[in-house]
Amino acid sequence: MPPPSSLNVSDQDIDDLYHRLRGTRWAERWPSTSWEAGTDDGELRRLVAYWLDDFNWDAQQRRIEAQPWRTADIDGTAITYLRFDAETQGDLPIILTNGWPSTALELVELAQRLATPSRFGGDPSSSITVIVPALPGLPFSPQRPTFGEQTHELWHQLMTDHLGFTRYAAHGGDLGAGITSRLAQAHPEAVAGIHLLAVAAPRHLEATTLTAQEREHLIRVDAWLATEGAYQHQQQTRPLTLAPALSDSPVGLLSWILEKHRAWSDCAGDVSTRFSDDYLITLASVYWFTNSIGTSLRPYYEYAAGFTTRVDRVIVPTALALFPHDLANPPRSWAERTYNVKQYTLMPRGGHFAPHEEPALLAADIIAFLQTL
Repeated sequence: MPPPSSLNVSDQDIDDLYHRLRGTRWAERWPSTSWEAGTDDGELRRLVAYWLDDFNWDAQQRRIEAQPWRTADIDGTAITYLRFDAETQGDLPIILTNGWPSTALELVELAQRLATPSRFGGDPSSSITVIVPALPGLPFSPQRPTFGEQTHELWHQLMTDHLGFTRYAAHGGDLGAGITSRLAQAHPEAVAGIHLLAVAAPRHLEATTLTAQEREHLIRVDAWLATEGAYQHQQQTRPLTLAPALSDSPVGLLSWILEKHRAWSDCAGDVSTRFSDDYLITLASVYWFTNSIGTSLRPYYEYAAGFTTRVDRVIVPTALALFPHDLANPPRSWAERTYNVKQYTLMPRGGHFAPHEEPALLAADIIAFLQTL
């Protein structure tokens, strides 16, 4: 199949990127703070030099375009997705949804492990067909629908009307966890089960019913919001103030993405232990060339503004896999207030970008869950 049209990067696009990188007006250096006040200046300058002098975009574009891309028109919304067919006759397909600031590419190895487990030393009889749609407004599906149109309904139409599946499973983390939860809530007749890396908070909560573990969880959430949540507040309230800067400066864009990958991953402060330079620069390049960082902020605003359907109760079987360095690790009882939890796994390592950080652990947990459905 042809690659997504949004990856038609011209020589002029590349020349413009290099011009902007070389012409960066750097902020005045602060006294040494390392990462305490935000992105470390030295690490950012090192990555920008790599972007200019050593990064091979052509090689990365060929790798991206070699993936099994497909396209669909869902009620006038163009959706680009990846399809990985099961190496044996799979019983139950699954749709995977990434979070932010990521792309569908983050899920490629996970999808391969699920669809072709023999490539990774697994049992081919456990293989399943995997669909990985690119989130609207993020790279590869740049068209963001009008306010009020729900991504989970696009996913359901993709799986049923377009691909012809009558029953399927779903997985998601971060933004993808919310979409997956709403998908299961809306279509329990079709969604056999869901696997999540995060859960929606209970809509209606009596404080007197909280357990000690749940109270501790809420304290940790408040502490995280106080120290790490500025990006979320900005993106929920004033994304259009931020978007021009991130869309105009590739260094600013890289800085925004880099800081999240260090803070939210299991990297012990050294982002290079989890993400190669090529990985980070490819991610920034994809957001840059598709000019999609601004539209990628919209889900945050739409949720805060009330355009997004809320999760009240999910009755389908649910698995929750919690990685220790992700944004939150709620106790099982907290998840059970909203979900029909059948599997609850505390992972030994990994963080917010688990499909990239720990794809083997994640694939094994998903397979174990699907075998119970």
